[in-house]
Amino acid sequence: MKSILTFILAVFFNLAQASDKPSTEKIVIGQSVELSGEATGKENMEGALAYFKWVNSQGGIYGRHIELKTYDDKRKPEITKANTEKLIKEDHALALFGYRSTPTVEAALPLLLSEKIPMIAPFSGAQTLHQPLNPYLFHLRASYQDETSKMVETLMPLKINQIAILYQDDSFGKDGLLGFKRSLALHRIKALAEASYDRKDLKIDNAVNEIISVNPQAVLMACTPSVCSDFVKQMHKRGFYPRFLMLSNVSSDSFFKSLGDDGRGVGIMQVMPYPKDIGVLVVREFQHVLKGMDNPPPVSYATLEGFVAAKLLTEGLRRAGPLVNKEKLIAAFNSMRNLDLGGVKVSYAPNAHDGSKFVELTVVGKNGVIQR
Repeated sequence: MKSILTFILAVFFNLAQASDKPSTEKIVIGQSVELSGEATGKENMEGALAYFKWVNSQGGIYGRHIELKTYDDKRKPEITKANTEKLIKEDHALALFGYRSTPTVEAALPLLLSEKIPMIAPFSGAQTLHQPLNPYLFHLRASYQDETSKMVETLMPLKINQIAILYQDDSFGKDGLLGFKRSLALHRIKALAEASYDRKDLKIDNAVNEIISVNPQAVLMACTPSVCSDFVKQMHKRGFYPRFLMLSNVSSDSFFKSLGDDGRGVGIMQVMPYPKDIGVLVVREFQHVLKGMDNPPPVSYATLEGFVAAKLLTEGLRRAGPLVNKEKLIAAFNSMRNLDLGGVKVSYAPNAHDGSKFVELTVVGKNGVIQR
């Protein structure tokens, strides 16, 4: 009897010891993002992949490699929902990561709650994703409300008060519209026009006519990259040259190229440091990793944001320990206070998931070169 008991205890002890060791299986992170249309989501994904590949080359996290499983959602909410269900049910993703576009992130929110799975660093700053607080959603970038406030502030010293608004007629665009109106109201300014376009067809002829009719000094814009570029070109073609100010969602290498000569003077809000400023630690890391790649992605704000987001998630995995699960990862994020990712500072608590508040205005110069 004693020998049997000793054997059972020995087996139990060995199992207990084994459970304290990290699994050799990969850590699967799930992403649904637009890959077949606008380039912003693709560049964001490529930046994340670059960082994860570097982490894996250093041995991974507690010996486990990170695998980013990505599906194209064509920026359609219904596809995003199906992709998310597949990532959770079939791919057994530990967390969701880097979703892009307000409507698509919103489509995934019910699954966060029902599956109790965290989503890290969505590529959207919509207020609907910040309030009310979702216990499973952790932001990296500042909100669009932060961006719109800064945007309007930059115009005030220039005595610009004849202002129009262009927005996409969906939750993203309406969030931008609300931010623009609130920020303008603080300075006792009412927009001369609030022109919108349909997200489904992206036709802006009526919006162009409406804004031209009021001849504004500046146009505040909450639109997709392709529409923002098209709008600027149409306005210039018809002889109108107001200041164009856009939210950070347009920032990608392909967007700046698409503007061509029409881009000079366009203002774009940014929520990441300048990706060529090697005076910032995380930018130096970013540049170092990209230089070591055979086919590196473009050095853009979108790529850098993906890189920083991956660094943030990796830090969460490290803090969660070798036996990471969804609950431990959430707890790890909720305990992050004043974390410096190398020039991008974030902070989280159970009642605060906003992450960073960094916002600055950049201006497109000659040949698409960014000026700060």
